[in-house]
Amino acid sequence: MMLFHSWSSTFEVAVRTAIAYVVVVAALRVTGEQVLAKMTAYDLIVSITLGSVLAQIPFSSDVAIIDGIVILITFIALQEVIRWLQARSPRLRRFVVEEPRLVVWNGRLLEDRIDRWRLTVPEVRAAIRRAGLAGVSEVKAAVLENDGEWSIVRRRDCGTDYSAFEALDIPKSE
Repeated sequence: MMLFHSWSSTFEVAVRTAIAYVVVVAALRVTGEQVLAKMTAYDLIVSITLGSVLAQIPFSSDVAIIDGIVILITFIALQEVIRWLQARSPRLRRFVVEEPRLVVWNGRLLEDRIDRWRLTVPEVRAAIRRAGLAGVSEVKAAVLENDGEWSIVRRRDCGTDYSAFEALDIPKSE
């Protein structure tokens, strides 16, 4: 019984899985590839939730296939509504998506910010090394982006246009 119940239950699981797969692929085609691009923490939570719902469709005969599909489509639709709204509302965007975090400016570690955001100096230095730099003094800006990636801008690569830093809280003394 543990390894095999019946051919009909095996067939039912295969059909349920195939239907769930087709629905997810179709939904991703409709919503676009941005859904799978760099994810924010919010996107990751929604993706995990979707995965949990998706797993229930083939494995739980208590969940009707249509119910599972409706749940999947509802989550994806809500995700797209939130994405659309946050593109139009800075307030909602700040609520849903964390702002980028500036932790080095003009060759100086901003240790108060590193502490506030529960980062560590060693992880900032590791990001700087991954960018191919030997020292903090070579960095104009180190930013932990909202997708978890680090952006490191070299001091020597900076001209006079700092427009990429507009949303960041640049220290006043600089």
